Amino acid sequence: MRNASVKRCVNIIAGAIGMLPFPLLKKGPNGSRDKATDHPLYALLTRRPNSIHTAFEFRRLMQRRLLIDGNAYALIVSSRGKVTSLMPLAASQVTVKQRADWTLEYRVRPPNGVFREVPADQILHLRGDSDDGISGCSLIDEAGEVLGLSMRVDEAAGRLFTNGTLADTVLETDKRLGPEAIQNLKESLSDHVGAQKAHGTLVLEEGLKFHELAASGRELQSIEQRKHQVEELARVFGVPRPFLMVDDTSWGSGIEQLGIFFVQYALAPWFACWEQAVSRALLSEADIQAGYYPKFNERALLRGSMKDQAEFLAKLTGAGGAPQIIEQNEARGWLDLPEHAEGGGLSPGMQGGHANAATGQV
Repeated sequence: MRNASVKRCVNIIAGAIGMLPFPLLKKGPNGSRDKATDHPLYALLTRRPNSIHTAFEFRRLMQRRLLIDGNAYALIVSSRGKVTSLMPLAASQVTVKQRADWTLEYRVRPPNGVFREVPADQILHLRGDSDDGISGCSLIDEAGEVLGLSMRVDEAAGRLFTNGTLADTVLETDKRLGPEAIQNLKESLSDHVGAQKAHGTLVLEEGLKFHELAASGRELQSIEQRKHQVEELARVFGVPRPFLMVDDTSWGSGIEQLGIFFVQYALAPWFACWEQAVSRALLSEADIQAGYYPKFNERALLRGSMKDQAEFLAKLTGAGGAPQIIEQNEARGWLDLPEHAEGGGLSPGMQGGHANAATGQV
């Protein structure tokens, strides 16, 4: 994590997972998807998973460990059959293996304690890409060669700045300068040090000539190599290179497409990992049959400009004679605005014969 590119990749993915809404939803009989605020798990996922962490802190910590260690564990604390708390466990506190009957055995070491066996149904286990299906593989370990090379390139750059000569100008003369001329030159140069003395006129003596030094091929190669290592590490984590603050890539209109790429290919697999792990470990079979399921809301990361949002919502509410898909209050909810007293019916664009007011059919 001392590598800036790795830190940025981990922080941007873990921060997105922690930031996005992750509510518990319930399928209604008419196909609706409503927030299951009456279920005990809803508050754990959206507000307070334990007495120490907020929901953001909990998910960010778990995702960070998932990226670095390949596994993220949380102890499930229950009371009377209801989950009351989720306590994160470091990878060093947990060992897992498969028994002869194919079930998993977890051994957990509390702080300042000894390892004890914990039933598998009391552990929330998020695993990354895995070779054996039991434990996940660390991206840091799998990218060891890339990370090692990047660190060596950084070390080489550090030695260049520590031991190399960092001068961009030179004063040249064919004559030999005496002590008095050197002292006069130092005093003259000191009169031009600092921002307030910038762009002054430098008077040179003894036939001195002023030259600017261009960057050497070795320095330019070092810069290109460091940029290449940033790209390699971005490739490992699936993060678009501009998100790592590389300055030679295009921004502007293309950044929206990069944002979509980031959500679809870098975050979406982690969404599925979280949603299915939570369903497996925290929802009973009765809950699943009743229609409960957790779901990330990635719309916060996919919103376009205000103009794009306005046109999109106007179409959905039936503006310009388009078929109405949502009501105005639903559109207001997408913008985090309060409901309006008259926002539950047909939008203005649906009036005047565009739809049947009784059935809503176009």
